[in-house]
Amino acid sequence: MNDIIKLLYKKIPYYSTLGFEIQEIADGRVNFEMEIRENLTQNGIIHGGVLASLVDSTCGCAALSLILPDVYVTTIDLQVEFLKPVSKGRLTAKAKCIKSGKNIFFCKAKIWDEKGGLICTGSSQLLRVQ
Repeated sequence: MNDIIKLLYKKIPYYSTLGFEIQEIADGRVNFEMEIRENLTQNGIIHGGVLASLVDSTCGCAALSLILPDVYVTTIDLQVEFLKPVSKGRLTAKAKCIKSGKNIFFCKAKIWDEKGGLICTGSSQLLRVQ
């Protein structure tokens, strides 16, 4: 596990709570995976808040990969599109920072089920904080 991933798990214990696994992070890109657990569902389907957290987290890490460990970011806008329900299996999420300004970062994310079906997309704008 590289130093940035270790730092992120230390700074953001929420990732472990939801079972987010950072697979790769570098140069404005990040890959996460997670297993859907029953305690993360609503009526048998993964809760939309979990997917929104996954979009937010991957977008945030894509931006952070460009500036850590010197500064941090916080989300100022989050948009999530839920495309298809999913109730079990493993999810893969990928995000990239599409524009990095002096203080604002623009990122996009996609989440797929284990069969490769696109289940969620989203975008985030993040503010650099000291």
